[in-house]
Amino acid sequence: MCIIYYLIAANLFFQLSIFSYSKDSRPIVLFDGECNLCNKFVQTLLKYDSCSDDDRGNLRFAALQSRVGDLLVRRMSDDLRAQVLAPVDDDGIEGEGEDGEDKYKSIVVCGPEKTFIQSSAVFQILQSLGGSSKRLKVIQYLALLGYVLPTKFRDGAYKFISKRRKKWFGTSDECLLWDDGFEDRFVDDGVLTGVYRDPFADPHAKIIPTSTNLFESETPPARGDKVSIVWPADTNKDPSVSYDDESPDGICIIGGTGTISTIDLPMRVVMRVDRKSIGLGPGGNGEETTIAWVKPEEIAIM
Repeated sequence: MCIIYYLIAANLFFQLSIFSYSKDSRPIVLFDGECNLCNKFVQTLLKYDSCSDDDRGNLRFAALQSRVGDLLVRRMSDDLRAQVLAPVDDDGIEGEGEDGEDKYKSIVVCGPEKTFIQSSAVFQILQSLGGSSKRLKVIQYLALLGYVLPTKFRDGAYKFISKRRKKWFGTSDECLLWDDGFEDRFVDDGVLTGVYRDPFADPHAKIIPTSTNLFESETPPARGDKVSIVWPADTNKDPSVSYDDESPDGICIIGGTGTISTIDLPMRVVMRVDRKSIGLGPGGNGEETTIAWVKPEEIAIM
């Protein structure tokens, strides 16, 4: 297949607990889980996405409404995020624009380092699909022909459909997708929140978000305790990101584990984070940990 170039953008920081080259670096497709057309599109992708050397397929999926989707949107630049989320309205509600446009304006394909949106995301998805289906090959060929069109025209057509998709195809109150290989194909919010979906529970059941600041409990964590770093499911604060000479662009340490080094309430907890737990190899001198600080509410007992 010929090499084609997409309108893409770099991210503000890395999220290695989701994109680990040693574990799973497959790109993640973010879709509107309340849109019937989006759900049908993803269901079709699950059917045709296959890989010769990986039984899990080439793509992973998460709803834009999920915590995984929320974090991956937050790591976008302001310009890119504005093309995915509707602007804040006069009442300060994000994603409810003055003209009543839908909160989520674009499907998104997120990789470890790059993000694709609008028509570029669709082309990236189609290029990623494997399998021997003749119908799929025809669609991929037509997509290549469509790529020669100017980006402004392609994205204009995408926006036209996106604005009308719920009117034409309807909506659902929540994401209704399920797949037998759910754990391999969908990214569970538990990667970030520490609360994983019960595989034996109703797949459509909602998980009620709760969080606890352990330092306000009767037996708070102490220096030297081994803990995990989570992003509470009911917080609207940005996750903790570590910046240093090794990672000047920043690494989100949510999903990692480590040992409490210093407790400086109410602002922060300084930790020695296990480098392996956030997708990093040993440091330049063989260090197995790195120093980082997190918010007190991001601490969870392992």
